Amino acid sequence: MATDKKHIAVYLDKAVEDALNEFCIANSMESKKGPMYSAAVNKALAQFFGIPSTTPDTILSATRDTIPGNKVAQRLAELENQLSERFEEIEERLGKLRA
Repeated sequence: MATDKKHIAVYLDKAVEDALNEFCIANSMESKKGPMYSAAVNKALAQFFGIPSTTPDTILSATRDTIPGNKVAQRLAELENQLSERFEEIEERLGKLRA
């Protein structure tokens, strides 16, 4: 998906990877495809630097403790995945049209 945000690549130590996975689970940052690493790293870094987090997981976190069975958060995650997949399809089509 096209974005103006900075992309970084990181080689994680196993202990850090395990902790990041736990962080994803604890903060409801999981989708059908697995942990939402980008959102988790953004949130963790925001906490580390003491700045407000702007990741979309804030909606999921707010509903996690108040909605039985976390149905709203699950549905939001599903919709996020669908939107992401749709944007990827659109970007592919636009790339073909530009070629």
